[in-house]
Amino acid sequence: MAEIIAAILKPSQNWIAEQLLRTLGAHYRGQGSWSAGLNVERRYLIDVARIDSTAFSLRDGSGLSAQNLLSPRATLLLLEHARQTPWGQQYHAALPAPGMRGGTLSTRLAGLESKLVAKTGTIANVNSLSGYLQTLDGRELTFSIYSNASGRASADIRRAIDRIVNTLAREKPNL
Repeated sequence: MAEIIAAILKPSQNWIAEQLLRTLGAHYRGQGSWSAGLNVERRYLIDVARIDSTAFSLRDGSGLSAQNLLSPRATLLLLEHARQTPWGQQYHAALPAPGMRGGTLSTRLAGLESKLVAKTGTIANVNSLSGYLQTLDGRELTFSIYSNASGRASADIRRAIDRIVNTLAREKPNL
């Protein structure tokens, strides 16, 4: 499973994500369909990760549907949940990092190569970046930054998100 998740996350391979959703439906609900897979995901998010059901609405497995809704807080809670699970280190290792060949951050956030792993999210009028970031003092922050319907070019939004992440990376604790 770790190899499949890495194959999805690093290059943002949406087709594999859709197939995994259907596989979850087949395995846990006896039906390899979107609806069965979405039911498995929904129950996991509510019952296991303890995310409020009003904080998300999922329509596909890849995140490409504009009808998917997920609050930044729900993303943070899911990332924190992953950190505390037995598979959390494998998930962390599967996320793209700056400079990683073939990853969605290969040309972004230079200088944070060993400090950042994060998942990008991009569809029309939406840009996001969520993951884990090590600060100058060694703390690991969990973060989630979303931009939706800003009216700005995606490249401008990505640069702004990257400036925020770079600022967080330089953060020092208040003494």
